Amino acid sequence: MANLCPRRVQEEHWVQEEHWVHEEQRELQDPPVEYCLVKNYLYNMKIMDIISEQAGSDLKKVELTNLLLKVSDDLRYLKKLKFTSGTGYITYRFVSKREFEVYVTYNPDPVNPIIPPDLIKIAGDELINIICLARDMSKDEFFDYYEDVLYNFRIHIERITITLMEGILFLKDYMDNNIYNVKIERPNSLYILFLSGNENLYLLLPEQLPRFSEDYSTTMTKLVKKCKTIYTALGKGTWKGHTYDYGKFNQPSITVHQMNKNYNKRDKIISPDFEISYSPGHAYIDGVKITSNTCPLNYDEKDEFKEWLKNRFKHFGIDFSA
Repeated sequence: MANLCPRRVQEEHWVQEEHWVHEEQRELQDPPVEYCLVKNYLYNMKIMDIISEQAGSDLKKVELTNLLLKVSDDLRYLKKLKFTSGTGYITYRFVSKREFEVYVTYNPDPVNPIIPPDLIKIAGDELINIICLARDMSKDEFFDYYEDVLYNFRIHIERITITLMEGILFLKDYMDNNIYNVKIERPNSLYILFLSGNENLYLLLPEQLPRFSEDYSTTMTKLVKKCKTIYTALGKGTWKGHTYDYGKFNQPSITVHQMNKNYNKRDKIISPDFEISYSPGHAYIDGVKITSNTCPLNYDEKDEFKEWLKNRFKHFGIDFSA
């Protein structure tokens, strides 16, 4: 075999290496058709999975919206809550297709009136139970099924009303603002409520709640008796030759408003500071039932009579809706 020139051998080696480099670059720049097909297939499958997942999530969101609307329709009236002391009621309103407004009313035991620390917790638990029952699921089953869409819905405690005997007050006026805003009024998503470990989300501490003074109930009882006595004397009589009669005394027509102008949020003791009002039924003047169409008095006389009677009750500290 003829000897090759070293320079020629080197040049052939360079040519071979350059050929290999070009081949590698071409493979990198132009992958095989099979590779492209597989890659596109996997990409399309991923997109389809995302679309399918999104479609399923949207369907669950619509399904849950309809469920909550049904629950809201079923709870238009007060639902009784169970407490160890006193009685409570709750009603809900589903607004904006994403938020539950919750209204809680609590009637403490008049002998020993106490606002329980689990008042809001029991109301929240009842809401969760009602929602789950509407779907015939346990709490865990409901959470597993709707977990992806629960964030879209939330619960908002709109108002808490305390009605002791004939008295009425709003809890918000008697709690520290920061505690009430964070622990009660701030909306929470249904996801947070359903999440395990948040069962005590709405549980309050006893020291965060107001207390009634020892003479609260007895003072109110005396005030109601006074109202009955005054009504018995003034609810029936004569005015400028006309007889009038507002009928028998009706205790549920009394409302005792607790005023909070002297309330101290530090000691949190609610003492009697009352304004009382009475809303009677229909009046009879000269034996005729007063309506918008029937009255023995003309327009000016009717207004004068109402003002006269209201002032007579006002003299005894009673706001009378004549």
